[in-house]
Formats: sequence, structure tokens, C-alpha cells
Amino acid sequence: MRRKILLILMLNILFFATLCSSTSAQSAMPIGTEIASANNERRPDPAYEFAKAIARKDLNLAQKYVEDFVQIPEIRESSGIHRCQLVSSPEEGVKIMVAHFKDEVLKGERLAFIWEITVKYDRITRIRVLFDGANPLVDEARLIREYQNRYRRDVLVPTEFPFKKVTQFNGYIEDDSSLVLVYRNDEMNGFFRVIASPITLELERYKGRDDVYCTLKDGTKALFRLKFELGYELRFQKNGMHYTLAIGNKKYLKVEFTPEVLIKTANSMI
Repeated sequence: MRRKILLILMLNILFFATLCSSTSAQSAMPIGTEIASANNERRPDPAYEFAKAIARKDLNLAQKYVEDFVQIPEIRESSGIHRCQLVSSPEEGVKIMVAHFKDEVLKGERLAFIWEITVKYDRITRIRVLFDGANPLVDEARLIREYQNRYRRDVLVPTEFPFKKVTQFNGYIEDDSSLVLVYRNDEMNGFFRVIASPITLELERYKGRDDVYCTLKDGTKALFRLKFELGYELRFQKNGMHYTLAIGNKKYLKVEFTPEVLIKTANSMI
């Protein structure tokens, strides 16, 4: 599944890279260029000042160049922006912003996003996303690598999810050496969470009155929490680590799930 996503992403990158390279060099201007007003006074171009702020991930500064009714698109990855370029458009008052992430794995850069920016009366009045190359799972890989280097423990991660696409990811490392991974999907209005921590209690100690045991594909015993008001939950233990998988919040979810969904996700981890 991840290989397929990566292949699609790379094809998109090649397409847009070719599109941008076909634009004449004269139409591309470096970030920070100023434009002249009618009375020959020099004033900053809001599109370029906005692009500079986005490159520094200073959203407060970027907002100063945007009308109140315009929402700045979310950058769904925490990787640093390595290079940013504005390309002139044939349409008056419109520029194309092309940004690249600094990629630690590739030891180079990859296309981050392409935005169409419309400026009227020295204010940005529209931002349209033409391409979104952000991959939230890059942040997941970075966090897992940090955890494994810090604690010298291998961690199992899902390769399949309870939904088709991960639209957001956030995670953190707890003081008790637990690793928390939270995956979100906008369409289902919920989250899928994995908590990995060193085993401190046997799995049986977590069993509630209505919980049931099930078996994963390699024979690992798992515990499913049948009656849980906040969500769906499954636990299992492997190689010295305790894993808690949960889908929530039931109150806001737009779809219902069955135990088989979490079992399938857990099987993708082992």
C-alpha cells in the first residue's frame, strides 16, 4: 500500500516538475523582489512577502498579506521548506508559488506544494491549491526513528489503516517512554491512534468484563474492547512492547467500524 502511494506521489512530482521547468526563466522571480508603484516608489510585492513568510513557516506574518476571508492552506508535513519560487501567470494579478521540502531520506528536495495566488489592491484575495505533495507519514517515520534511537527498541507500525487516506499525522514521545502515533482522516471526522510502550503488565490484566480475545495472523493473542463509549480499541503484546490501537471518537465519527477493521490493521503491523 505504501509503495503504491509513493509511486503515485513520485509521478505527480515528475509531472509538476516538468510543468514548472517549461516556464521561461524570465517569468520566474526570486523571493523578495520588489515592484514599482505608479509614482516610482518601491514597495514590497505582497505575494513575495507572503511566500517568504511561508518559507519560514511564519503564519502570523503571512496572514498580514492575506484578506481576512482567505484561508491559508494547511501544510500537512513538518519538513522544512528548502526552496520556494514564484512564477508569473498569464492572468493579471496571479502568481504560481512552487515550494520544495528538504528531504532527509532522499538527501535532497522534493516538491511540497503548488499554490495559485491572486493579488488585488496589494492584498491576497485567493489561494488555490494546485498540488499538495505533503506526506504526513514522513513525520511518522521521523518520530519513530527518534524513538528507536533514544530507547533502542524496535516499534511495529501499521501499513494499512481503518480509512483510505491519512490526511494528518501528529505524535509524540511520553516521559514514561511511550510512543503515541495519531493518524487522522477528514472524511470520517475521526482519528486512529497507536500507543506503543514497554510491557509492564500481562495482557490478561487489562481484560474487562465485556472484552473478548481474538488471534492475529501469526498467533498473537489480542484483546478487543467490545463496549467502549469513546471508540473502538484493541490491545496486543509483541517483542516486549504493548500496543493499544484505537479509533475514535465514537460521538463524532461519520462511519461505524467492526472488530475486523482493527484486527486487519493490527495484522498489518506484525
